[in-house]
Formats: sequence, C-alpha cells, structure tokens
Amino acid sequence: MKQSPQTRTVFSTFLMVFFISTIILFGIMEFRHTNNIIKDYQTSIQQVAVNKTNLYLDGLKTITINTAKKIENKPPTNKQDLKNFISSDYQITDLYIVSRNGTIELSTSREKTNHTINTLIKKGENLKDYKVVFSDIHWDSSSGFQIVSMAIPLQHGDSAGKLLVLSFRLDQYQNEMLQVFMNNNYKVAVFDNSGKEVIWPFEKINAATFDPQQENIYYQNLKYHIQSAHIDQIPWKMYFFFKTNNFELFRAITILILVFALYICLYELLVEFWGVNSAKTYFENIDFAIFNQINEGVIIANNSGQIIFANETAHLMFADRKNTLRNVKIKEVLGNLDKPYEGNEKPFTLTLKIADKLLKAIHSPIIKNNKILGSLTVIRTNVKADNISKQVLDKLVDPIPQGVMFIDKNHELAMANLMAKCYFNNLVIGTGIDVINRELAAFIYNNIDSGVLKRIELSNGLICEISPIYDDDHIYVGTLVILINNTQNDNACI
Repeated sequence: MKQSPQTRTVFSTFLMVFFISTIILFGIMEFRHTNNIIKDYQTSIQQVAVNKTNLYLDGLKTITINTAKKIENKPPTNKQDLKNFISSDYQITDLYIVSRNGTIELSTSREKTNHTINTLIKKGENLKDYKVVFSDIHWDSSSGFQIVSMAIPLQHGDSAGKLLVLSFRLDQYQNEMLQVFMNNNYKVAVFDNSGKEVIWPFEKINAATFDPQQENIYYQNLKYHIQSAHIDQIPWKMYFFFKTNNFELFRAITILILVFALYICLYELLVEFWGVNSAKTYFENIDFAIFNQINEGVIIANNSGQIIFANETAHLMFADRKNTLRNVKIKEVLGNLDKPYEGNEKPFTLTLKIADKLLKAIHSPIIKNNKILGSLTVIRTNVKADNISKQVLDKLVDPIPQGVMFIDKNHELAMANLMAKCYFNNLVIGTGIDVINRELAAFIYNNIDSGVLKRIELSNGLICEISPIYDDDHIYVGTLVILINNTQNDNACI
C-alpha cells in the first residue's frame, strides 16, 4: 500500500527524533566516562607526587633513626667523630647533640646557637621510642641550600635523655619533583607549615604572591586550575596546577545543541502528527532571503489573500502603487482574480500594465495535503521587448569609431562593440574586467563612487574614458568605458 506524503514525513521525523535521542544518551554517557578518566588521571598524578614525597621523607627518617642508634652504641667525643657519622650521606649538612635545656653539646656546625634547634626541642619534649619531628624549611648559610632538620631522642648509653638533630639538604628532592612534574599540562608546588615554598614551578611569578584560596592561575597565556593535597608525615601542603581544557564548557554546549535539535524535531513531529500545518506555521519556517537574489518579482500570500512576503524586485515594480507590499491584500496589487481557489486549482498567467510597462505574472496556489495554504506569484517584465531593445542598441553602438564597453555591477563584460574588440582580443561576454586588463580594472574599482567622467592612459598608450552608471535610486549598475587610441594610426588594433 502506497504511503501518503504526510505519513512518510511523520515517519522520517520520528526516526530523526529517535536518532538524536540516542546520540544525546550515548553522548552524555561518553562525556561522563571521559570526565571520569580525566579526574582519575589528575588524581593519579596527585597520588604519585604525594607518594614520592612520603617516600623521600621516609628515607630521611630512616637515616635519622640509624644515625641515632649508631651514636647510642658508640657515643662521639669530639667534632671529628660526629663528621664520621655524616660522611657517608651527602644529604646531611650538619649534626647536633643537644641537651633537653637547649644547650648544643656537640655539633659539626660552627654556629653556637640555632633558632631552628630551639624550636625542635620544644616539639620533641615528649618524644619517645625513636619518634622523629620535622622543622620548617630554612636556609643553610654555609652550604647555600634549603634544608629541613629532624630531631630524635637518644634513649640508651651515655647519650640517653639528649636529642639528636640532623639537617638535610633538599636539592635532590626538589630537582626530582621538578623533572617529573614540570610540563605545560600539569605542575606541582610544595609549601611548608609556615608558608615558605619548598618547590615553586613558575619562574616569572613570585611564590609570595600566591594565594592558596584562589582557584586558577595564569602563566604564559595558559590557564591552570588549582587543587591541593596534604602530606601525611609532615605539615607540608602540595598544590597541583592542571591546565584548563574547557571540557565542561564543550560538554555543556554540545548537549545544549543536541537538545535544541531534539526540540525542533519534536516540534516538527507534533506539527505533522496533529496536522497543525497551518499557513502561518508553514510560511514562517521558510527562508525567503534567496528570492531577493533573482530579477523576477516574487509575491507570496496566505490563504486569506494577504501578502506575507514580497522580494526587492516586486517592491520596485509596484513602488508607484504601494510603499510596502507586506500585509497588503494581493488583489490591491494584482487586481481581482477571476478564479476562486479550489482543491484542483492550477497555475494561470496574468498580464499587468503598470505605468508604461507590461508585466507578465504567473499565479499559482500553494497546496499541501490537499489543503490550500496560500499563493505564489512570479512577475517578470516583457523579456522579448527587452531583447529587441538590446539588439537595437548593439546595432547603434557597433559603427561608432571609438571602442565602447559596458562593465556590469559584477565587474564582468556585458557589451562591447567591434572597435573595442579590435583593441582587446579577449572580449567575451561574461569575462571579468580584471582578466581583460588589470590596469583598467583597478581604475574602475577605485572610481565606482566618483560619479564623474574620468580618463586614464594605459601603459600601452590606449586612452580610456570611464563613467560610472547609476539607476534612479543612485545604486551602481555598471561602468561605461570609451576606448581612444592615442597613436598616429588611430585604426591600428592592439
């Protein structure tokens, strides 16, 4: 059984709705999956950085505990004995044996007092069983490195009741972290408990200006989103800078576009299914802009005979009768139509007389699903008379001793007499003026708005007089070119 056009339209629209709905469903699932992958990727980077830092601190704690046990087994008696304990590890810059009252009893440093050690003594008053406390980051004036100090209680032998303090340089940890987490996609920064930077990845930004509360930072025209994490063993804080990828914005825009397309399809489905394709909805979904690009007049009216669209050519044709044709009854423009609209209506031709012109109009009803929605009228001038006028004009221009060319508003050759073809051997109707002569083309382009006759002498000695032509509304329609040969033999052809 043959399907009606309406049934086919409803079915195809339903398929489109189903197809777009499926795309939206799978798109949302895919976006969520991709978003989870990105979050897992960022979480893994954070975990690697935290684990690497914890592993490094565990190593320092192990060195501190082993050194404390060695000192308990063999207490040092002088500075040289202390140096022997730290000579095996280049990370250790200084070693101190400190009493509980804060007196430095023995050390490898020349300094007699140390503010960092005093702070560690207060932190380590209740330390037992080889527990270790960390200091804040500070500079070692002798080595020139950032260092962190660790304190551990000595519990056996002659050193029992005292504290062992070791200072470690951080350059190895800093270099390893910067090498692993220093690229355009992500970066890492580490600050101690006092807010002093341990690692800072941005060379041109002062770390002191960094606000831990901010959500984004800009560096070298890139935007980074900031996330933070804490270190388990020490009150350090890590900040991660991930380059913004605009994924959320892209996801939102894509889903909005798909939902809008689905809404349009659902609307069309309801319109077709319920048969509400009235003349108004039918015409409002048509783009009439293309009709302004043709030379014939186009008038569209609804089923009540009211004009809902007329292109620019139609407005020019009936400018003497109406200032505007929109919302005007079509009978006021075309006169009373002889035939009423019926279901089997066919197109018919009208002849209209406007001023001194005869216009030919083809009038046809617009029918959809056996329902008349309106009418379409195409109006054109008497083309045959126009062709005759053009032929007469060509005959008049051909004998003129000067070359004559007319370049239309599209900068293409519209007319040329015999003498002009003698001067230029490539004069073919429709050829662009820049193909004929670039020098002449440039002069025409630059004088379209001049409104006066101008003369130019081309490089080959040919003199050209150009005159822009405008219509009654002062709109440019073309350029008239007169060619004069300025040589001794005026009849010589180029």
